[in-house]
Amino acid sequence: MIAKAFQKFNYTSLIVSSILLMGVSYYYTTLDITWSFFTSKILNGILVFGALMLSNYAIDTVTRQLTIERSNRNAYHLLLYPLVIFSFPLESVDMRFILGSAAIWSAWRNTRLFIETTNNQEKIKRLFDAVLLISISSVLILENIFILLVPVIILFVGNIKTDIKYFILIIGTPIIIIPTISVILSFLNLDNKLFSSYLFDTSDKLETSMVTDFAIQSSFWPLILVIIYFLISVIIKLRKTVGFQRRLLDIIGVFSFFSFIIFFMLNQSISGSEFHYISLIIVYFIAQIFTKKISSIYVNLIFISLIVTTVTFKFII
Repeated sequence: MIAKAFQKFNYTSLIVSSILLMGVSYYYTTLDITWSFFTSKILNGILVFGALMLSNYAIDTVTRQLTIERSNRNAYHLLLYPLVIFSFPLESVDMRFILGSAAIWSAWRNTRLFIETTNNQEKIKRLFDAVLLISISSVLILENIFILLVPVIILFVGNIKTDIKYFILIIGTPIIIIPTISVILSFLNLDNKLFSSYLFDTSDKLETSMVTDFAIQSSFWPLILVIIYFLISVIIKLRKTVGFQRRLLDIIGVFSFFSFIIFFMLNQSISGSEFHYISLIIVYFIAQIFTKKISSIYVNLIFISLIVTTVTFKFII
């Protein structure tokens, strides 16, 4: 039943995915919200839903339109994304990570479109959009600015015809955008709400408390199952990837995943919202399993295992 409903991208699969994301957004509003622009649960729910839909759109572009061959395209990623984020061990909601990850995944979507297009004007537009989104996300968490290294690496080693305009955009956009936003926020007395950081001494310092006695909590088991599927999919994806650019992007994705997951899982001072930073990477790779001609029984088994495990460890145990 699950496999049949998402075999093709259509209005049904899109509506079901949106309803599931709406349910996840409602669940988030029932938790303690540690950081947000609003105190209203309704406004926070709308903000979460908008961010999740934006991420879902980026995932759909990167996963279905740019990576999967037309003959093998399906909509399983639209179901996979709500299940993956619902599996995260969320104790409270920190909107910085949810909004920041949505901006970053939208930037990654534009980066992929930048690589795929051959029109130079379109390339400049896509690169500007990507750098702008990363710059905005760094207003929430300063360390996001380091993600600008990704398009720089791609330009140097990705067999792309370089243009000086690309480097001007990557360097100039954050230099203009970030101070401008800082001045505006200072004028509105909102600067203490933003520019959070792990490394830098800002007005809103993010806590880091490394685990000394590591033990897997029961709330992490749904995520561990997701990681197992992710590791299987990485092997499948890297074995069949053709082309240096796509292999490079896949390697960057895997490296980013392990960097984020190790840091977050070893940090005791997390809300669980931080795992949104690996959501696109997980869905992108696991979706590759479904591009192969596999029985609907196995497809249903994967989704049912995710649903049962998440519900069991979130609401029963």
